[in-house]
Amino acid sequence: MAAKRPSNRTIGYAVSAGLALIITAALLAPMSGVSGPKVTGLDKIIHFFLFFILVLPALMVAPRIWVWVVPVAIVYGGLIEIIQPYFGRGMEFGDFIANTLGVLAAVPVSRWLHARVSKGRQLAKNKRAECNY
Repeated sequence: MAAKRPSNRTIGYAVSAGLALIITAALLAPMSGVSGPKVTGLDKIIHFFLFFILVLPALMVAPRIWVWVVPVAIVYGGLIEIIQPYFGRGMEFGDFIANTLGVLAAVPVSRWLHARVSKGRQLAKNKRAECNY
């Protein structure tokens, strides 16, 4: 018997969970010894996109879960900022705002992507049904 393929929801949730682990490691890694030109606001852009991609996979496969995913991701972003000083990093309110904006921006984008994918699947299903006649 062939193994059952995981559902899209399972895959989306797993991708978001894996990204949470990667983001945690990246945002808690000590920054000592990191040098280079300072680009004003670049870290805020990075925080925005990290949290955007964090919730996008889960919200894309199950858009209605935004009701709990958004608050959890925002709290997660806040907790990361609170514990960063214990890992040699700085706590910045601006990073928390960027995290929050990234999460919030992912909601409409994920809904749009979900609708596009669903529409494409429905069209493919209709074509398969037409071919069976």
